[in-house]
Amino acid sequence: MLNKIFFILVLNILITACASQTTLPITVYTVAPQWEDNTGLGNKPEITNQAVLKISPIRSTDTFTSRNIIYTDKNYSRNHYVYSQWSDAPVKMLQTLFQVQLEKSRQFKAVLSSTSIARADLSLECTLYDFSHHINPNNSSNGIIRAGCHLINNKTRTVLASRELMSSMPSQTENAQGAAIALNKAANEVSIKLLNWLASIKYKK
Repeated sequence: MLNKIFFILVLNILITACASQTTLPITVYTVAPQWEDNTGLGNKPEITNQAVLKISPIRSTDTFTSRNIIYTDKNYSRNHYVYSQWSDAPVKMLQTLFQVQLEKSRQFKAVLSSTSIARADLSLECTLYDFSHHINPNNSSNGIIRAGCHLINNKTRTVLASRELMSSMPSQTENAQGAAIALNKAANEVSIKLLNWLASIKYKK
């Protein structure tokens, strides 16, 4: 009987101790567009293409469809920062960034999201291959984004052009904050490369 009472007391103590422990808060980071003009086209450029462009949902592996902030260490293993996360999945944040920058550039008559019911002349299809913090053997680290993109002629259902876009930005610290800062810079550089690539493609309706 005494053993049973002792067991119950110890169990209650353990439960109380576990309940009293506080969980560390999660820090949430996001990818934010650079709202100042960085297109090289001026504040209010003229529309240079009368085509309507629709941005398809960015495809990727499960790794980049979650909100985890991914890092790759010196042994090439892939993991995520425990107490930090993105505000949304990288595939969604990058798609929003692309749409914002394309609308600002005024390269097209209109830039539509994938959910729009309006018809579009062109479609932009992208696959995200990397969106992570790489920790290098020499103790440096980089935020790396790599994506493959195709511009599709919706009328003929053919590929007009393809391009792999990649950016690697150095990180000041080997933690989630350093990863977020470096990946923001990389994302904005990738978006500018996307603008320049699309601007170089000749298309007639």
